[in-house]
Amino acid sequence: MLRRIIYEDWQLIFPVVALAVASCVYLAAAWRAARMKPAQAERLARLPFEQE
Repeated sequence: MLRRIIYEDWQLIFPVVALAVASCVYLAAAWRAARMKPAQAERLARLPFEQE
């Protein structure tokens, strides 16, 4: 009926790599946001509402 999925050792590399890449992307975005200057943050916050 229900089969249990048995992973090979080499197949465990893919989820670990995907987790590592996603973690690096989120950490880089958080690091960049944390180190942003207040003037730049204010400019980006008003960006959708600026008139040309």
